Amino acid sequence: MKDILKKTWAVIKYNMGSLVLFEIGYRIAVFFLMMQLVHGAVNFSLKQQNFSYLTAENYGQFLASPLCIFLLFGILILLLFFFLIEVSALLLGFQYSYQRRKLYASDMLILGIKRSIAFLRHSRFSWIFCVALAAPFLTAYFIIREISYIRVLEFTARQIYKSITPHIVLYGVIGLILMLSFLLVFALPYCILAKQKSFRGMLAGIRLLKRQWKKVLTGFVLLHFIMLAFIFVTYLFSMALMTGVVSMTTAKAGEVSQVLIFSGYINMALGIFAGGVQMIGSLAFVSVIFARFRVPQKEEISIYELIKQYSWYVKVGRRRMAAFLSVLFLLFEGSYLWVLALSHDTSLGTLMGDMGITAHRGGALMAPENTISALKSSIECGADMAEIDVQETKDGALILLHDDSLKRTAGVKKNVWEMNLAEIKKLDAGTSFHERYRGEKIPTLEEVLNFCEGRLDLNIEIKYNGKNKGIVNKVVRTIREAGFQEHCVVTSMNYQFLKQIKKIAPEIRTGYIMTMTYGSISKVSEADFFSAKYTYVDEGFVQEAHALGKEVHAWTVNYRGDVKRMMDMGVDNIITDDPVIVRKVQNQESGSPGGYLELLSYALGI
Repeated sequence: MKDILKKTWAVIKYNMGSLVLFEIGYRIAVFFLMMQLVHGAVNFSLKQQNFSYLTAENYGQFLASPLCIFLLFGILILLLFFFLIEVSALLLGFQYSYQRRKLYASDMLILGIKRSIAFLRHSRFSWIFCVALAAPFLTAYFIIREISYIRVLEFTARQIYKSITPHIVLYGVIGLILMLSFLLVFALPYCILAKQKSFRGMLAGIRLLKRQWKKVLTGFVLLHFIMLAFIFVTYLFSMALMTGVVSMTTAKAGEVSQVLIFSGYINMALGIFAGGVQMIGSLAFVSVIFARFRVPQKEEISIYELIKQYSWYVKVGRRRMAAFLSVLFLLFEGSYLWVLALSHDTSLGTLMGDMGITAHRGGALMAPENTISALKSSIECGADMAEIDVQETKDGALILLHDDSLKRTAGVKKNVWEMNLAEIKKLDAGTSFHERYRGEKIPTLEEVLNFCEGRLDLNIEIKYNGKNKGIVNKVVRTIREAGFQEHCVVTSMNYQFLKQIKKIAPEIRTGYIMTMTYGSISKVSEADFFSAKYTYVDEGFVQEAHALGKEVHAWTVNYRGDVKRMMDMGVDNIITDDPVIVRKVQNQESGSPGGYLELLSYALGI
């Protein structure tokens, strides 16, 4: 096993310069191209389906449309083809290294394209299955790190995670996919280098793995341990270096903002870097195993031999031309990334304004969520508002409860619409949080309004569960009877609820709770403000909302670096489990850095 790992390093090292140059340039170009294609496809599909905005309510209908399926499938095929080019180029590069021959980055790209097209010709449509099945194992690092930058994919992943229970089933399916993908990775050199058809290559790869499966499995485990350690050290070094440069070149008032901006780009780059490390290391290992059990066929003709007939190329020379093309490509790509960074670096010019602080679920950090004790803690810690969740009982009473079921907070495995108020009042909503809150009751909306009058404003979220179609009228009536219209806002993920409120009580401010920010919000007229998950809030979204004269509330923000980022973007309200942290950052008690180590903690997310 030691010999195999040494040989793996040797085939990487021999053409390392070309490998790194090709992988960096190719991955960055493909990543940003695919991001733009997905963004364009989603916006085009939204427009064609007459959706102004992609929300949790219309998401299923949006994805199920034939146009959306066609566009996303087309992007997937294109992505698989780009992946095939990358794999082909790397395998050819390792083949050259194994034969002790030099290869340039420009050669790798063109040879990769040429060999990929040849694979498509002899395998026709079956290449899709071969490449798609091998991709999960080879791209796991990249997918884990980068999926959050493509919002549709990130939201889809979250929805899948929520819908499949117990989660161990999902983990089991992912494990099986990775295991199958690992088996089929060994088909790639047979299909690409030996030019076998897809299914014959798959069988040959499995036979190859079967011969030395113990050594191969042990080697892969050791290899991935080494790669992960290398990625982690690189990440720490990059963050430490960036923090040092910022601390030496930036005014104190802007240090945190600059660190957060650049750490975001480093995190994005880390996904590309980690994916490249995994791809290079894994395919180098596979190529070494492949070469040990099969005599290579006739060597591929260098791209130089194919075009040396052109006099201009002979005059310039292969090495100089390869260097020139590589530098030109990196300059072009670097300029693009620099423009991209400048276009997003708007945070330092944003005024903080009077940003409000809302305690999440009544004040769930210090006391049981959605209880009077939680609201007391919110008042004591200086929150401007408290967000509460309202549900309807079997007998039509309005109570504070986040989940449909009472299992998590009160220990009763029943849904709220299956119990009447008298039964719910007998439950203990405090013990699950801490023993000292034993006997804490689930309050009604009326009790909460009476308690908060003159002490705390409220963000009242109306939960939709399919069993409470008449809940809006009851909430509005309760608010009016308590005279609380000027001291609350009403929010919901159900846009129809907001329409009902504006029809019967236009004086009450409404907020639309959004789980993603895609499309144009200009037509979301029944919402006076937007309550969006903080991971989806960016400068463009805030600017569009403000241009419409509407606020942006970001939820649920608990880490001081994210608080600072939201403040820099100009959000109007932060919904948090920890109002004290937000207030400290807002007042610059802990928001201004105390030195290099504190800046570094912002960068690392500690």
